[in-house]
Amino acid sequence: MSLSGKQWIWPEHDRNLVNKMAKSLGSTPALARLLINRGITDPGQARAFLCPSPDQFHSPWKMAGMAEAVDRLAGALQEGEIIVVHGDYDADGIAASAIVVEALRELGGRVDYYLPSRFGEGYGLHIGPLRQFRDEGASLVVTVDCGINAVEEVRWAACNGLDIIVTDHHQPLETLQGQVAALNPLRPDCPYPFKELSGAGIAFKMVSALMEKLEKPFPGHLLDLAALGTTADVVPLLDENRIIVHQGLEVLRRMRRVGFKALAEAVNLDEQRINSTTLSFVLAPAINAAGRMGEALPAAELLLEEDPSRAQELAETLHRANQLRRTTEQNILLEAEEAAIDLLSRGDQKVITLAGQNWHHGVIGIVASRLVDKYNRPFCLVALEGEEGRGSARSIPGFDITAALSECAANLERFGGHEQAAGFTVRADRVEELRDCLNRYAVSNLADRDLKPLLFIEAELEDSEIHFNLTDSLEQLQPFGTANPVPLFASRDWEIQSWRLVGADQKHLKLQLRKENRTLDPIVFSGSFLEPKLEKGRRVDLALKLKVGFFRDQKTLEAEVRDLRYSDNHKSGPLEIIDRRYCRDRLGMVRDILDRSGNSSVVFVSTLSRSEKIKKSCFLQEPPRFVTSGSVNGAESLSGISGPVIIYDLPLYEGILKHIFSQGLDEQPLTVYLVYGRDDLRRNRHLIDLSLPSTEALEKIVSAFPEHPGEDQDPVFPGPGAEKLGFEPVPGFWERTEKIFTEIGLLEEGAFTFSKWPEIRAKWPSCLDQSSTYCSTAALREQCERFQEHLLEAGPDEIASFLQGLAAD
Repeated sequence: MSLSGKQWIWPEHDRNLVNKMAKSLGSTPALARLLINRGITDPGQARAFLCPSPDQFHSPWKMAGMAEAVDRLAGALQEGEIIVVHGDYDADGIAASAIVVEALRELGGRVDYYLPSRFGEGYGLHIGPLRQFRDEGASLVVTVDCGINAVEEVRWAACNGLDIIVTDHHQPLETLQGQVAALNPLRPDCPYPFKELSGAGIAFKMVSALMEKLEKPFPGHLLDLAALGTTADVVPLLDENRIIVHQGLEVLRRMRRVGFKALAEAVNLDEQRINSTTLSFVLAPAINAAGRMGEALPAAELLLEEDPSRAQELAETLHRANQLRRTTEQNILLEAEEAAIDLLSRGDQKVITLAGQNWHHGVIGIVASRLVDKYNRPFCLVALEGEEGRGSARSIPGFDITAALSECAANLERFGGHEQAAGFTVRADRVEELRDCLNRYAVSNLADRDLKPLLFIEAELEDSEIHFNLTDSLEQLQPFGTANPVPLFASRDWEIQSWRLVGADQKHLKLQLRKENRTLDPIVFSGSFLEPKLEKGRRVDLALKLKVGFFRDQKTLEAEVRDLRYSDNHKSGPLEIIDRRYCRDRLGMVRDILDRSGNSSVVFVSTLSRSEKIKKSCFLQEPPRFVTSGSVNGAESLSGISGPVIIYDLPLYEGILKHIFSQGLDEQPLTVYLVYGRDDLRRNRHLIDLSLPSTEALEKIVSAFPEHPGEDQDPVFPGPGAEKLGFEPVPGFWERTEKIFTEIGLLEEGAFTFSKWPEIRAKWPSCLDQSSTYCSTAALREQCERFQEHLLEAGPDEIASFLQGLAAD
């Protein structure tokens, strides 16, 4: 798991396919991997994806009902009939309305438009407005982004002299009767090849067919409106949606539409840097805010406005509404999250249903989405107004929230929506029953594993790939959105150098990382909750997004970290191994650990002098328990370890770790830091040499005697050999050496037998094999060396198993 509790899912890549695709396209391997992730495995298919153009549009005539709809519109235009475009109050419905209204006006039509009130009427067609249209002389109504399930309303219109053309992209639940045509690719009988168009997309297809029938130019100038609706409605940016947004952004950047130009100025958006992200998260929310916070008509008026001064007034109005929306949303989010935490503590709430008096109905859908993102489970929020509440539901992949609401229909006044989002109306006294019903449904339809948050990694990057060459190639994937997200990469083993909180409210986290000679300073938006989990000097894997930024008109490479996880640890039961072997600043690393854990830690160092060095460096008033190689001999095993164990130096032999861990690892969590490195081997070899005579040391002692010792030679062991040795060994060294020399015949009763010296010298060093003490000493030295090499080379998982084995013995 990562620091935010997410499980990372890594894609499997066919290396041969990646290389083949990259070679065929002349692209980077990273771009080829991203295309394959999107199901694009053919180079021709890839070229079409990377270069979307209007000639890739499907024929609008393939959509069921298109011929009937266009014929009726053409007839109404010819006869001068009054046409009313009935839209919706969200950005998709507003944009779709503007597309049809503008096109019909260009063709000389007598056209008006109507957007229902979210707070007065609610979503969809209603008989009241239809009666008003008829009474005011309209003979044809065109719905956009609504109407496919308005069975009663369409029947009423047909019976009262009002023709209706329905264009909608929502899932048909019933069969309409009496309409002139119903344009919806999701109709079971519709052969249209692409099923994921937005309401604005379908409106654009209808207008395109109408222009074609009337032999007018292709209405490419309306693609900016179609792009707005497409991005705002979060439909997959594939196939025609990708073409609509790609071409629409080009139209939008030219800023020929007065309303968009005024809105960009109001929100301080650079016109030349408009992309799918700014369209989705800057412009679309301002358009949406009108319908969320009040009435949607000013937004439609802005999109159709031709007077710059009036457009500026409308844009400022929408901008203020969006600012109010943000404040309202944040207040509801805080209140809803507090209630959600209480429900989550019960442990039986797979679907969280919350209700609040005076919650603003226009923003609870956004709040529900934010809670889903954070807690990875479906949320239903209800804005109560007296005895009735209007609800918005959002779900996670794999759980159809509309199907769940359908199972609970007895508790609802009305409902409708998609697999991932729905709206409903419920009486205030039925909210608790709805909550219980949804959770009963979830028991058999929502597995526990589905509630674990997942993070999908698109490709792993080497640090050398984090470069402008990559970000330049990523531009070819624009526009980004649903089903074509901004790529999320992973990069391994970056060392945490430092961090700080940034932003006016200090809720963002700025990191400074290092990997070999490369540095990176990414940001984690809303990442302040991660700060207590960070440890300086530790290594982390990053899940990050890359983009080009600008600072003082200079191009910069910006990295946004979406998640991170320690790459130097392994957990096995209550034991966690944190692998910081070979860290650059070993002393600084330990200082940081001790600052957090204090005197509850146990620190192994090879010598007493090294423990004193740590004490002085860390300015410890109450030092931790130090264990040295010398203190282990004859001492009882440690007990009562409550804090982390820091293995600062490479242990000489297994007995040192057995001394620390043989009391067992109980169920209490225990963290073990590995901080030693390969440079410890030289010191350890010296420490071993002090107690275990090596062949080389024995050779030095023997070489202190001349080839033919005289009678005046001192026969007492060790004689001149002690001076020749060059270091002061421990007493055990001489004891072993004396035994070895005795066993090969060089010593008798502690004195050298010079008479045997020529014979021993002739067989040196093979004569040492005759000594059992030498053989056991050499075996012990080899055992120590193998043990140390294992601690240096083994993975954290192997070391965890080894320590658990010591505790079990």
